[in-house]
Amino acid sequence: MSILILTMMPVNAARAVEQSDLLKLYAHSRIINYEQFKCFDALITKESNWRVNAKNGSHYGLGQMRNLNYKKLDGFTMVDWSIRYITKRYGSMCNGWRFFKAKGYH
Repeated sequence: MSILILTMMPVNAARAVEQSDLLKLYAHSRIINYEQFKCFDALITKESNWRVNAKNGSHYGLGQMRNLNYKKLDGFTMVDWSIRYITKRYGSMCNGWRFFKAKGYH
């Protein structure tokens, strides 16, 4: 009887791993504190929805930086550059997110 019950349970189809999933995992490996990672995730989601090829005027990539070299980077390096920029400018990911929510840019 237990075998019958197990075979009748619905199975969710596995979905393919997206590049954004890998980039988020990579970012979280660089930002250990979960609250800080959530702020970084919110920033990048708002800026580019984790699309490496995102473009808005003269701003490119995950972090929407205005740098032609940034545009040419792979997604993992964009994560590193974005973390470094946010840390240098705001001191933390959550400070950067608060600034973004207040001003609409970072």
